[in-house]
Amino acid sequence: MNAGPSAHLRSLTSLRFAAALLVVVFHLSLVAPGLGGVGRLAAAGYVGVTFFFVLSGFVLTYSWDIDATASRFYRRRFARVYPVHLLFIALAMVPWSPPPNWGALPANLALLQAWSPDDPVARSFSGVSWSLSCEFFFYATFPLLVRLIWRWVRRPLVVGAVSIAVALAVGVTMQRHDPELGAWLFHLPAFRMVEFVAGSLAAMAMTRGWVPRLRVRWAGVFVVVSYLSVLVLPVAIGYRFEDRWALSLAMVPSLVMLIAVNAHVDLVGAPSPLQSRTLVSLGQWSFCIYMAHPLVMGFTQPLLVSAGVFGSLLGCALVVLAVVGVSFVLHVVVERPLERRLRGAADVRTSGATETEGVGESVPLVSRPSVIATN
Repeated sequence: MNAGPSAHLRSLTSLRFAAALLVVVFHLSLVAPGLGGVGRLAAAGYVGVTFFFVLSGFVLTYSWDIDATASRFYRRRFARVYPVHLLFIALAMVPWSPPPNWGALPANLALLQAWSPDDPVARSFSGVSWSLSCEFFFYATFPLLVRLIWRWVRRPLVVGAVSIAVALAVGVTMQRHDPELGAWLFHLPAFRMVEFVAGSLAAMAMTRGWVPRLRVRWAGVFVVVSYLSVLVLPVAIGYRFEDRWALSLAMVPSLVMLIAVNAHVDLVGAPSPLQSRTLVSLGQWSFCIYMAHPLVMGFTQPLLVSAGVFGSLLGCALVVLAVVGVSFVLHVVVERPLERRLRGAADVRTSGATETEGVGESVPLVSRPSVIATN
């Protein structure tokens, strides 16, 4: 692979918008009763978070500089994620919303809330920030993880497949012991780590010469078929809320392939509709879209109470437009300026123009397959 002098993973940035939009539509389907059968198509939209976790592992590994200090890595992750997280904690304290769970505030400030087996604690204050709690655990272990897998893993794709199978076996065993554990597994950082590792191993395979042979459109078909399977099969076997951890894991192989195929397209300089400026911009706003949409939905609830399908679809479309508009303002006014201030102007300049990944990350220019591969 030859990334050229200034390749961006632009297609992956655009895909972040699609994943964030899937989560938004999933939450809309829960509060818009008029959608009926149309809303049920979004019933598995929570797998958008699985995409974020896999993508985060992939891009952080692919762009990792083995000579970079852990402190610099942690500073950049903190600057990228924490200011927006803190903003939405503050907004949850404003009287326009239901009183927050004040006892969970320390865990939220430390981004440890997802470790709690108590679901109201894990989803307290900014409910969607449980995924940031998972990401912070991934970041904490990443500098060590990336060195270990580079040194010891010889067949990354095989190890990735085995890891998913082991996680499924562990999850089934735990849930048989206590059926209520399934809800905890869904947001437990140590368990969701498997998705991050799967993305990391795929990136490692690409740095060692693996080239995904699947075409982009067939990778997309693979994802759609996997999604429909996750949507339909649970209905046939008896779906429970606690089973979402297993359905998320089932999506990992198709998402890994989708990410790898689109990354390869960008790295070899091939054209793709996902490289358009509009989609890339939407992808850059996707962290704010993900964080802001529950609050915007709360304010626009009257648009979602229509009894008819057409009225509900129109209301949902207006809410999505409102979410995108608010997210653009947050990105320009809060997210990017605070990131630059916390990281320092020099650090931002050295990273070049950035693309985004994960739930809320920044990725530098890629000028070669990986710095790791040269060490």
